[in-house]
Amino acid sequence: MSLPPLNALRAFEATARHLSFKKAADELCVTPGAISRHVMRLEEALGLKLFTRHHRKIELTPEGLRYSREIGDAFDAIARATANCTAIVDDAILKVKLPPTCAIRWFVPRLAQFYARHPDISVQISTSHEPLELGRDTADVAIQYNRTESEALRCEPLFSGLLVPVCSRDLASRGRGIHAADDLAQHVLLKSILRPRDWPRWFAMVGTPQDLAPDRELVLENASLTYEGAEKGIGVALAQVAFIEEELRAGRLVVPVARPLPDPGYFLVIPRDRARLRKVRLFRAWLLEEAVAAQSAVTSFAA
Repeated sequence: MSLPPLNALRAFEATARHLSFKKAADELCVTPGAISRHVMRLEEALGLKLFTRHHRKIELTPEGLRYSREIGDAFDAIARATANCTAIVDDAILKVKLPPTCAIRWFVPRLAQFYARHPDISVQISTSHEPLELGRDTADVAIQYNRTESEALRCEPLFSGLLVPVCSRDLASRGRGIHAADDLAQHVLLKSILRPRDWPRWFAMVGTPQDLAPDRELVLENASLTYEGAEKGIGVALAQVAFIEEELRAGRLVVPVARPLPDPGYFLVIPRDRARLRKVRLFRAWLLEEAVAAQSAVTSFAA
């Protein structure tokens, strides 16, 4: 049997992932009508119904579900083969994926040292909180919060997580000052929208659970913004020790209540089929060296 048209297969694969003609059309930069026609032609070519169409939604038929999984695996394999081929040809560009706060607060400030050691390798950075996904991501390596490991991915610890309350020196001495966990109730607590449970976890750890009024909290887009808000005297943030070493040394941030909260750490994730590439091996060696210093800071603070 001859292969169905590639465009029809792409339209079906995208529609099966999104269960939406519109979302598939947005992804492939065509109209929903074109996606629908491609899928209908594929159904005609196969002699199978791949979707059950309802008034406001579509569902995969059992045959469509099985076919979508096999087609998805095939597209993933093509994507990996393409990425591997590109990586082998162009060993001078390293693509790194990592969370925004880790990039801003820890990785980018150290990147000049990597360039000094390996001037022939250019680093391209993309930020995301999502874990590395083979077949979808083009990154050669990723730095991730929490461990992810599989047969296709190698995961190595970089440094432990440790959260501490931080604020500006002026805020720490304002009014009655901040000397204990209960004193935090008089100040605005800054938190990331992505980490709503950090403060409740911290208060539970110190034994003083708090039901904070909404006007005592300020929710920001990410952790890096909470650190910035703390430095500017807006309130108190919970910060990763590894990300605020410079601010603590310079006195721009202080720790008013030295009660650290253990937190999942950061890990280096490498697709196993790229682990032997020169650029990946050199990057891994350098990053693990940098992580030793970060882990040392965390360990010293926790002691």
